[in-house]
Amino acid sequence: MNFGDLSAESVILLLVGIGVFLLGFKFLGDNIQKLSAAKMRNLFNKAVSNRFAGVGVGALATAVFQSSAVTTVMVVGFVNAGVMTLTQAAAVIMGANIGTTITGWLVWLEGFNVMLYAMLLTIIGMVITMISKKNKFHTAGIMVASLGLVFVGLEIMSGAMSGFAESEAIKDALESIKNPVLLLLLGAGITAIMQSSSAVTSILIVMAGQGLIIGGSGNGILFVVMGTNIGSCITSIISSFGANTNAKRACLYHLLFNVIGTLILFPFMVIFDGFYETLYGWFGGNDQTCIAFFHTTFNIVCTALYLPFIKYLVKLCEIIIPDRKKKSKKSNVNEGFMDARLLNTPSIAVGQLVKQTTYTAGVAVKALNAAFETFINQDESATEVVKQDIQKVDELSKEITEYLVEVSPKVSLKDEKIVNMLHSDNTSIVRIADIADNVLGYTSKSVEEGLIFSDVVKRDLVQMVNLINEQYELVVHIVENNDMVKIKQSDEIEDDIDASKKRLLAEHMKRMTRGECSPENNSLFVSLVSNLERAADHLSFMAHALEEM
Repeated sequence: MNFGDLSAESVILLLVGIGVFLLGFKFLGDNIQKLSAAKMRNLFNKAVSNRFAGVGVGALATAVFQSSAVTTVMVVGFVNAGVMTLTQAAAVIMGANIGTTITGWLVWLEGFNVMLYAMLLTIIGMVITMISKKNKFHTAGIMVASLGLVFVGLEIMSGAMSGFAESEAIKDALESIKNPVLLLLLGAGITAIMQSSSAVTSILIVMAGQGLIIGGSGNGILFVVMGTNIGSCITSIISSFGANTNAKRACLYHLLFNVIGTLILFPFMVIFDGFYETLYGWFGGNDQTCIAFFHTTFNIVCTALYLPFIKYLVKLCEIIIPDRKKKSKKSNVNEGFMDARLLNTPSIAVGQLVKQTTYTAGVAVKALNAAFETFINQDESATEVVKQDIQKVDELSKEITEYLVEVSPKVSLKDEKIVNMLHSDNTSIVRIADIADNVLGYTSKSVEEGLIFSDVVKRDLVQMVNLINEQYELVVHIVENNDMVKIKQSDEIEDDIDASKKRLLAEHMKRMTRGECSPENNSLFVSLVSNLERAADHLSFMAHALEEM
C-alpha cells in the first residue's frame, strides 16, 4: 500500500511526541514516589490486611507509579521475599489493573482546550526547581515540570497524528483490520514491545482525537484495548525468571486475570457488534471518552467478577505451577525480605531493608541467647546450631550491604539517611553475632577446664541477659517505627545493664578476696560479663543511629 502522501516530518514528530510523553511519565512517577515514599510503604504494609485493601493499594500505587508493570513486578518481589501471600498479591494485582487506567483519563484531557495551560507546568516546575533550596521542593518542582512534559508530548503526538489523518492510505489500512482476534493480538503485541498498556491506550486515545480509529466502525478499537491488558503481563513474566514458586504463581495470576477477563467479554463484544456505537451515543460522539471509559470499566468489571473467587483462582495457579520438590541442602541465600525486583521502587526497597535488618538482628540475638544457654548449662550439644545462626548473620549481613549499595544511588534524601542508618545497624548486628561466638568459646573453655560457677552468679548473669532481650525488643520497635521518643527508655535499660556489669564485677572481686572463687574463673568471668555489656552497647548504637537521620 502506498503511503507516499505521508510526510517524514509527521513520522519524526510522532516518535518525538511518544518519547517526550513516556519520559514525562517516567519522571512524574519517580518524583511522586520520592515525595510519598513513607506513605507508600505504610500503604503496602496495610495491603496484607484484606483483599479490598489490597485492591485499593494496588490501584493507588499504580496511579502513583504510572505503570501496572512496576506495581506487579514489585508484588512479585514481595511474594518472592515471603512478605506477601499469593492471595494478598492477587488482590494488589487486580487493583494495579484499575490504577493503570488513570493515564488514559489524563490523556483524555487533550480533547479539551487545556493543553496550552497544561504545558506551562513545564516552565513553572523548572522555576520551582531552580529557586528551591530544600530537596523536597526541588523534587516537587521536577514533578510539576514532568506533568507539563506529559502534555507537551501529547500536543506533539496530536500534531503528528493530524498528518497521519490526512493520509487516506493510512486511514484505510487501520480501518481494514476487522478480525477481532487479530486486533486483540495487535494490542497485546504492541504493548508487549512497549511494556506499558497505559502508554499504548494513551496513543490510541490521541489517535482517536484525530479521527484515526483502528478497526474502523464496530468494536474493533475495544478489542485492541483488551489486548493491551494481556500484553502488559510480559514485564511481570520476565521478572519471574529465577523467582520462587509462589512468585511465578503471582505472575501467572496476573496473566490469567487478563486472559480470562478477555475471554469472558470477547464473545459478548463479537455478538454485540454495536456496543461501541452505544458508548458513542452515550458520550456525545466523543471517541476519546469512549476508549478511556471502556479501559477503566473493563478492569473494574473484571476485578468485581474475580474478587469473590480469589482463593479458587489462586488454587488454580497452585495446580498449574505445583510446589517444587524440596532440595536436601538448604541455603540461607536471599532469606528474608530483600528482592532485586523491588529496586525499581527504591522507597519500598528501603522499607524492606529495614525489616531485613531487624530480622537479622533477631537472628544475632537468638544466637547470643543460645550461646549463653550453653554456658549456663555447661552443655556444648547446641554449639553447631548456634554456629549456623552466626554464619546466617554473616551471610545476611553481606546481602544487606550489597542491597544497600545497589539502592543507595536511587533513593531520595530522606531515604538516603535511612540507608546510612542501616549501614551502621548492620555493623552492630555483626558485632552481636561475634559476641555470641565469643560466648561459645567461653563455654568450651569452662567445660574443658572444669570451671564451676555458683547458682547466685548464674542467676545474676541470667538477669543481665533478660535486660538485653528487653532492650532488643525495644530497639526493634524504635528502628521499624522511627520512634525516637522511646530512645530514652532504651537508654534507661542500657544504664541498668551497665550497672549490672559493675555490680557483677565488684561482687566477683569480693568473692575472689574471700577465696570463694577460684583464680581460674577470673579472666573468663570478666570477659563474659564485658561481652554481654558490649552486646547491649551495640543495641544502643542501633537506637541512636536514628538520631543521625
